[in-house]
Amino acid sequence: MQDGQTSSVKQHERMMRVEKYIEENLDAELSVDLLSKIACYSRFHFHRLFKASFGQGIHAYKKRLLLERSVVQLLYSSESITQVAHAAGYDNQASYNKAFRKMYGTTPSICRQQKLSFTKIRYVIQERKLMKVEMRTLKPVKVLRVRKRGGYAESAAEAWGALMPFMYGNRLMGADIQRFGVSHDDPTVTDPDNIRYDACVSCDQDVSPDGEICWDKVEGGLYAVFKHEGAYENLGDTYQQIFQYWLPESGYQLREAPLFDKYLNRDPRKTKPENLKTEIHIPVLKR
Repeated sequence: MQDGQTSSVKQHERMMRVEKYIEENLDAELSVDLLSKIACYSRFHFHRLFKASFGQGIHAYKKRLLLERSVVQLLYSSESITQVAHAAGYDNQASYNKAFRKMYGTTPSICRQQKLSFTKIRYVIQERKLMKVEMRTLKPVKVLRVRKRGGYAESAAEAWGALMPFMYGNRLMGADIQRFGVSHDDPTVTDPDNIRYDACVSCDQDVSPDGEICWDKVEGGLYAVFKHEGAYENLGDTYQQIFQYWLPESGYQLREAPLFDKYLNRDPRKTKPENLKTEIHIPVLKR
């Protein structure tokens, strides 16, 4: 690998460590000094490289994630708008309303009242299907991960295209491995360019990941698990039914963890779309 490529890969690895830290400490005060140490860059260079990697400065990036999270809280939690505003980092509701309107073109109260979709997409459900759900308490799973950004269809293809050659090349694809797709963002809330998708494969072997591949974990805890049968591109319809019909009447609310899909077919490439089987995991807690 040439020096320029080596430097680019190293920068990517370091920025992924910083992003992971921010995601796991979203409600804490961010120390630029600490973040620059995590990235192993000087404070001056860190600011420049962070913006080059994520298209925003550190505080703008955190502010966006908090605002996006607040939409989910407005739609699916019982917290007051004032509580949601404080959780998003605003001292008062007026400041939160102003920032919310600037980003989404509407107000938090209208969002809550009408449960708006923030794109022109509207799902048409012909009939209300009976949602079969299983509640499971899971342990964390150690995984090898590749993260990509963009619309879920594109980012998923890119992420798996980067991860699987490494897995096969290192003979890590045993019969008991598990495949997960971790979705961090709601595509009706987050700009497509900022959507984060993680391709993850369980691994308990001693291996040194490199480049875009890193160690991570799929979060444990309580999940509502739904079975989706059929093409991956239709997962969005199942998700819509879960959030529109099941969640409001379930007695549960969303928990602070990303939702994920578990892909059950051993080799999706050799499986007809109609025979694909996926478990959708929604992180929840009792209201």
